[in-house]
Amino acid sequence: MKKIIPVTLFIAIAILAFLLNHQPASGKHREGRHYRYDRSIFDNYYGGYGGYYRDRNRRNYPIRYCQPVTQWLLDQDSAYHPRAYSDGFRQGRESAKRGNEYKPRTAGGEFARGFDDGYYGREFSGQKHIIANAYQPFTTSECNYY
Repeated sequence: MKKIIPVTLFIAIAILAFLLNHQPASGKHREGRHYRYDRSIFDNYYGGYGGYYRDRNRRNYPIRYCQPVTQWLLDQDSAYHPRAYSDGFRQGRESAKRGNEYKPRTAGGEFARGFDDGYYGREFSGQKHIIANAYQPFTTSECNYY
C-alpha cells in the first residue's frame, strides 16, 4: 500500500508531461507567431545547437556541403621504377624455388632483367636505369554535413 501512492503519482505526472509536451496534430502551421506553450522541453534543451534539431524557418536536417580537395597520384613506371630490379630479382628467385615454369615478364626493362637474374640464380647486379616516380595532382570533391 505504501508503494502504490508514489507509483500512481509518478504515472500521473508522466502522462501529464507527455500530453502537455506535444502539440496536437493539425493541418495549420502557425507562421510568425511564437506562443510560449508551443515550445516543448526538447526545443528548450536542444535550442543551442544552431537549429540542427528543430527550427521553424529551416529544415530539420543537416546541410550537405562539398569542397574541392587536391590529392596526389603516384605514377610509377613498372619497368624502371627505383626498386624494379630488386622486385624482379626477388620474384624470379621465389618463382624458381616453387618450381614454376619460366615465363618472360611483360613489364620489361629493369624488372625483367632482375627477374631473369633471380630465376636463373645469377648474382645480384643492381639496377642500371632509374626513372623517378612522378606524383601527379588530381582534384576531387569531399562532402560532409554540418
